[in-house]
Amino acid sequence: MIASQLRNLGRLCRPTALGLLVLALWGWSPWVVSPRLHAQQVLSFLDQYCIDCHAGGGAEAGIALDGFATEPDFLGSGKNLLRVLDVVQEGLMPPVDALQPEQRERVQFTTWIKDNLLSDQFFKDLPSPAVVIRRLNRQEYNNTLGDLLGLKMDFAEDFPPDDIGFGYDNIGSALNVSPVHVERYLNAAERATQSAIKAPDVESMPPVELIGLRTYPLPPDGVVEFEHHLQPGRYMADFSLVRAGISESVKPPRMFVSFGTDFRSIDAAKVQDETVVYRFWLSVFPGDGKVQVSLAEEQPMDELVVSTDSGDNVSGDKRYGNNVGLHVDSLVVRGPLPADAKSDPSFAKSWLVQPEAGELSRLECGRETVERFASAAFRRPASQEEVDRLMQIFRQAHFQGESYERAVQIAMTAVLVSPQFLYLVEPELAETDRQLTEFELASRLSYFLWSTMPDQELLAEASHGTLRSHLQQQVTRMLADDRSQAFVANFVGQWLQLRNLAGVAPDQEVFPEFSSQLAQDMRRETENFFAHVLRENQSVLQLLDSSFTFLNDSLARHYGIDDIEGDEFRRVDLPNRIRGGILTQASILTLTSHHNRTSPVKRGQWILQQLLGTPPPPPPPDVAALDESPEAAKTGSLRERLELHRSSPECASCHNQMDPLGFGLENFDAIGRYREMDGEFEIDASGVLPGGRGFEDVQELKQVLMSTASRRFTWCLIENMLTYGLGRSLEAQDYCTVEAIRRRLVENEFKIQQIVFAIVESDAFQRRGVSR
Repeated sequence: MIASQLRNLGRLCRPTALGLLVLALWGWSPWVVSPRLHAQQVLSFLDQYCIDCHAGGGAEAGIALDGFATEPDFLGSGKNLLRVLDVVQEGLMPPVDALQPEQRERVQFTTWIKDNLLSDQFFKDLPSPAVVIRRLNRQEYNNTLGDLLGLKMDFAEDFPPDDIGFGYDNIGSALNVSPVHVERYLNAAERATQSAIKAPDVESMPPVELIGLRTYPLPPDGVVEFEHHLQPGRYMADFSLVRAGISESVKPPRMFVSFGTDFRSIDAAKVQDETVVYRFWLSVFPGDGKVQVSLAEEQPMDELVVSTDSGDNVSGDKRYGNNVGLHVDSLVVRGPLPADAKSDPSFAKSWLVQPEAGELSRLECGRETVERFASAAFRRPASQEEVDRLMQIFRQAHFQGESYERAVQIAMTAVLVSPQFLYLVEPELAETDRQLTEFELASRLSYFLWSTMPDQELLAEASHGTLRSHLQQQVTRMLADDRSQAFVANFVGQWLQLRNLAGVAPDQEVFPEFSSQLAQDMRRETENFFAHVLRENQSVLQLLDSSFTFLNDSLARHYGIDDIEGDEFRRVDLPNRIRGGILTQASILTLTSHHNRTSPVKRGQWILQQLLGTPPPPPPPDVAALDESPEAAKTGSLRERLELHRSSPECASCHNQMDPLGFGLENFDAIGRYREMDGEFEIDASGVLPGGRGFEDVQELKQVLMSTASRRFTWCLIENMLTYGLGRSLEAQDYCTVEAIRRRLVENEFKIQQIVFAIVESDAFQRRGVSR
């Protein structure tokens, strides 16, 4: 994340003369909007407070700030400047034991970077970074295939887990494809198509021989014809043909076989003197009573089939005497197909175009079915070239004797293993930026807010070219739709790390009340709470503090709240604001605890990382663990023991950021229940944050965060939502997008839907970007 990448700029030492040298080398050009005095102040600030520890190859945290001699130097160091901006603006740097700038200096420094260098000039002519084409993750694959086929199945249950990138499982650069994926995609596609379409099966029915012991030579200008007494219905036929005495250089002729009204074409045998069996499906209609076999017209008859006594049989096979040519040997049928053997009605109604009698009808209906299905699966109209390729697969299956339904299944399977389905594709490779097509925009939008394919209304808007102009109306509709719950579960589940609740296992001896069902209820509270704020378009600051939450009877009892009955979650107005906001919901409190006790360190780290976007660096490898023995627990409260533990200088700088935040939540135990005592010791939930901001309890802590850290919180939320929406990490040039969204949010009373509107209207979302 832009605002969270600086872990620790390190201790500052004495100032140097580098600032004067840089000023002497600097060639100020017209793009610098601010006066030279302001630029000099920025360089002086870096020189006086940063350079000694952040210069050259050994710069602290890898942040080198000594290379600004020309305009391109600033352009090439955008990420570092953003990282410096964040920690200086929030008072995290310089460290408390180092030389401190005056507030006036901080304001001048941060204002110049934000309002002049970054916002106005830094990325003025640079396109957005490209969104890497990415495959559907497991959740998106399941949702898409389920919506496409109208099935409720876990198609991805045996897929490899999705890799996580930048906190999310929908990041294109992290979603690789392995040989295992290819195999599982094929298996899932076959299972899905076979569930959606029921292919006819009459294998268990007894065979009926229509010819008996006779064989019929096929005349070149006539028809082999005999009666049948089949009931109306669909039949599977095994048709045997022998090619006797015909030169192998002769191309197999085309033939027609019919049971009356319906007919099929086949290519006659090429293999000499062997019985070849053709399997196909035909329907018998009322009034049909004859089998007919004939050669297709408009093909050369010479050497194909000749009449009786045509001459020597060159094959040496004397079973047919001198009757050189093609011989209808047998015709065995199974059927009729039971009347209830039909495809799934929901799929058949949506996609499967049923043919009438005749091969042409089957091919035409097959093409229409395949084209409609491919267009839906590809989330855009399938091209004629794509449909032609799919029809080659359909025709091959059809002419090899598969039923119409099975041929459609096979073509559909090819669609579902196509990159056009498995990937969110913006197909062409180009060195220039371009606006997304309306269909591409529809897909980005639907996978952002629904984690599935666009619905008919989105596709219709895209088809008419009106989606971009109706974007806010569509976003409002989509957020009100139940499918937006996927956004809540996937985005919130990863941003707030709620997915990790499934792996939490508090000590059952210490917390016998905890169960997997209680963990599910904890997660549902947070999801329902966020969904309410989102759909009701409330202030994002409600996420930090509110007067309500969502409870069922089980979680209400856990919180000590009476008069809530039933398993259904409902909005509950709280008697006080202690439980208001996500910080004091049991899901977060349980996630950020150890298995047998609370963890102010974990809780403070979680707030810094997930809510404020400024995670502390990892601890040094040789730091001793806190003494957890029963004897140690009797010496003082957890807070008192932690304060002794973090007294070493190498630990203090980070713990001074984390621990006060965690201490503010100490009134809640390791599974989120409110308490006032830690064993025999009274809990002290007060703290002082960096910059001297103090609080007495959790309610005051939330008010401090809302009043002093709202910018960091909203930045962090926007960054996370934009990362999730784009499916890529944010780059330095995304600064302007994030800042523009934040300003729009503030101007609109922090209403959360403004974030969504601004994301989908941004160039970063609406353009394909350029890879560099």
